[in-house]
Amino acid sequence: MQPRINVAIKAARAAAEYIIHSQEKLLFDKEQGQNAAQVYQTVCTGAERSIVYHLEKAYPGDTITTRLQGSVQTGEEGEWIIDAIQGQHLFTRGLTGHVITMSYLVAGKVEHALVLNPHTKDEFYASKGRGAYLNNSRIRTSTARDLDKTTLAAQFPATDRTAPYLAGQLALLSDLAQKGARVVMQDAPALMLVNTAAGRLDAAWGIKLQEWEMQAALFIAKEAGCLYATFDGSPNIESGDVLCANARLFKVLLPALNKHLL
Repeated sequence: MQPRINVAIKAARAAAEYIIHSQEKLLFDKEQGQNAAQVYQTVCTGAERSIVYHLEKAYPGDTITTRLQGSVQTGEEGEWIIDAIQGQHLFTRGLTGHVITMSYLVAGKVEHALVLNPHTKDEFYASKGRGAYLNNSRIRTSTARDLDKTTLAAQFPATDRTAPYLAGQLALLSDLAQKGARVVMQDAPALMLVNTAAGRLDAAWGIKLQEWEMQAALFIAKEAGCLYATFDGSPNIESGDVLCANARLFKVLLPALNKHLL
């Protein structure tokens, strides 16, 4: 395991403990009339600070950027990108399914990545050219060749960014169901992507994702043998539309997504 991954895991574990404890308090605060979004902001900022504390101590020459606080340290070496609670909706409901994501970039390219689930303690991580791992065991993506009996993942299109794609998403789900596939809905894009990397899911797609939502997870998925691209097959995923799957299933799914979501 690479030194930066070791430090990232240590930092994320500390933040995970803080998040779990704070989530219990969040439910109490909601009962007392506190605004859930404001409490989430407080908890997420606290988790970011916990992570930053460990990174600043270990790597004072790195730049550190968090989703809520922005740039908190400027350095001359690489850059850490941190999302302490991805899956805000489930978090504020007291549910599992939210994750911590961390990426380390050199010259704008990801070199290391970590996705940690605070509730299950699952730790997905990868370093460039060294493969992907889940809890210290090497992972590879699914070997599914067709849609029959596959388990896929997507998000329910209920945000302002994704609502225009609701009809297409429902039509796509109907199409896939007729071909024997099952689809689960997940709130955190990173979680469905790393579960695809681990072969727990056979494929996943996201609509209008932000870069920080998919950056770490797609790096891990690539190291685990996944392909990813936009719904028209382009490797440029700046649009935020992305399909992630093994090579064979990728070719099966891409035309369906192209038909219904473009």
